[in-house]
Amino acid sequence: MTPIATSDVHAALNRAAEQLLVAAGPDGIVSRKDIRAKLLSLEGTERELVDMLYRFIDRRDTARSARVTKADINAALAFIRTELVDRFDLDNNGLSEDEVARMSDLGKRAVALARTLKAATEPTGEALAQKIGELAKGLFFDGYYGTEGGVRIQPFHAAAKLSRLTPEGLRAALGLTDRPEHEIVRFEPADPSLQGVIKAHWDMPEYEQAEELVRFMKAHLREVHAAILGRDDPELGAEHPLYIVGIDSTGNLVGLKTGVVWT
Repeated sequence: MTPIATSDVHAALNRAAEQLLVAAGPDGIVSRKDIRAKLLSLEGTERELVDMLYRFIDRRDTARSARVTKADINAALAFIRTELVDRFDLDNNGLSEDEVARMSDLGKRAVALARTLKAATEPTGEALAQKIGELAKGLFFDGYYGTEGGVRIQPFHAAAKLSRLTPEGLRAALGLTDRPEHEIVRFEPADPSLQGVIKAHWDMPEYEQAEELVRFMKAHLREVHAAILGRDDPELGAEHPLYIVGIDSTGNLVGLKTGVVWT
């Protein structure tokens, strides 16, 4: 998966804290009875995080007679953000899967809710492809995979329910056959080809546009791969389709379609 920003995890924690404050009612104190009632109105990842956050705060000072106040919540949030979230973002570019794996259960639950909330609001499928198309307008692919000519870049989207991107999954999503022109001759992580898109425009006005396209794709897609179709056979023509695609938050295949020219 793509890294999750620490700010998104903070937002998830803030949302859980707001649920505790709502549960407190007019007296501003969250009792165990209050939290039990609140949890009945929640579900899924949010319910799990609110429950875990309350238990974390409640355990911090058993002398408070199982009552949690706004001051307790704010103090706990400050500690959690610093010690259980930010401290694990070692390179300050978002929490990677390896970094999340080292977090506490509370931190991991906050990450899970952050991803759920982000998936509910970010574009997916055709809408995501449309945004990618806007960023890719006027760009071309050249200078990588030995291509001998620039090929226009177009947005691509195929409805799917993929959990991982494999050659087999790509074949099914694209509806490929066993014909030679559909043979997947290259399948590999897309970062070199994406960097190729940027480098192809390095001395052009579109350079920053290409950089923004790559940033956007990395932020909204996971397991982004490059795949070239078609054997290097003169009978199949010189241009071979190149897909630079990944999986969106709902499992669709989204990205770019372009080509390489081998003469």
